[in-house]
Order: sequence, then structure tokens, then C-alpha cells
Amino acid sequence: MTSKPELAEVAPEGWPVLAAAGVITILLAFIALPLAGVAVGLMVWLRHILRVPARKLPANAEHYVLAPADGVITSIGMPRSQADAQALGDRPLGNTSTGDPMAGDPMARLVRVTIKTRLSDAQLQCAPVSGRVRDNFLIPGLFLSAADEVSARRDNERREVTIETDEGDAIMLVQIGTRTARQLICRHSPGRTLAAGAPLGMARLAGLTDIFVPADCGLAVQEGQSVLAGETILATFAGSKGIAGQRRGPAGR
Repeated sequence: MTSKPELAEVAPEGWPVLAAAGVITILLAFIALPLAGVAVGLMVWLRHILRVPARKLPANAEHYVLAPADGVITSIGMPRSQADAQALGDRPLGNTSTGDPMAGDPMARLVRVTIKTRLSDAQLQCAPVSGRVRDNFLIPGLFLSAADEVSARRDNERREVTIETDEGDAIMLVQIGTRTARQLICRHSPGRTLAAGAPLGMARLAGLTDIFVPADCGLAVQEGQSVLAGETILATFAGSKGIAGQRRGPAGR
């Protein structure tokens, strides 16, 4: 006999949204049943995108930088704008244990990969690498449209999370607020040790995510490609084996 598929768990960051939608649905039921029916449909959709998706972690994940969020890669480039300079400040990235020149110039030898999470994507974000959370702080700002990514990086609210691997590589993830993503959540405090692919938080809902990786990493993605958090390989660390044939398919699970 075929067993019934289990219903996916809702991420902790998703319950406040579902609870608010539930209250609205109950109120609408007293006003007009057709409106309540629409609200029920909205709750079903919210439960789908706020779930904890089942993902398959790549083998030897410690060699790779994984996608931290579901969505589409909108840009890949060197971080040279004023907004990037404000985001990076004087915090050392790259390899901080070997005297890497990146530590002296935070904007040198970095590649920024930007992921736009859509309202149809799973919203839960995952740790891109295994390591220790070094920084996690919120920078207040506006919630302008993500259509202009340069302005969004410069003016919008953002949360910066830096994870340092056991090998000394520091990878920074930046959640950027948008008109729909007004709550930037990372559930882990500095000092916490994470495994690659572990649940990280959420840009609630449909935010932008920048991830800064060393330029000597071998990129495995391109602009316009759909990615899955905790499953799609963005890049491989220098010195690791190649990742040919290990790219993942488009998001949608």
C-alpha cells in the first residue's frame, strides 16, 4: 500500500505570517464567505512558500559555497559600488588565517552573486557554508523596489551575516529589504556553529540576497539561472576538486 506523502513542516519564521492570515480569514468569514474563501486560498499559498523544503545536500559540501536562498540569479559581478563599500566596510573577508590580501582590502578579489527570491519560491534561507557565525547585525533603511538593485543596496534595510569556515574563509550574506520583504531574520547569533545547508532565516517575503565569495572560487552558476537554497552549488573553494556535472536544476521543489 502506498503511504501518503507527509505535509512539509512550516519554518518557525513563517508562523507569524500564517497566524495573521488565519485571523484575517476568520474575520472575513463573518463579513463575506466568498472573501473568506479567497483568504483560505491565500493561506494555502503562504503555507507552501513558508515551508521547510526537502533538499539534497551535495556530497562533500564543505568544498562548496551553496545558494543561501531560492530564486533567480539576477547579477554576478565585482563589488565596486558605493553601496558595496558601505556593506563591506573594513570587515575582512576571504581567508583571514593565511594573510590573504583580501583581508587588507575588503573590496578586492571578491565576487558578488545576487539572488532574487520570488513570491512563488520557498522563503527559508540556508547557510551557504559550514562554519561559525562571526557577525549578524541589522542596518535600518528603506523598503524600496528591488527593480533598481543599486539603489536597494544603498538605501534599503539590510542584514549582514558573516560565516567563517574552519579553513579561515569568510563568506558574507546580505539580506536586502524590498517592498514585500520588510522583516530580515537570521535565527543565529555570533559564535554559533552551523553546517552547510542548515536553516538560517528568512527575508520575509521575497527579498534580495547578496553573497560575497572570494574571486578565486570557481563559479558554477550564471545570470538568469534558478537556484535552490542548500542544494545548488554557487562556487567551489580554491584547491577543491572541480564540480563539473554537479549543478542542480531550477528551483521549484
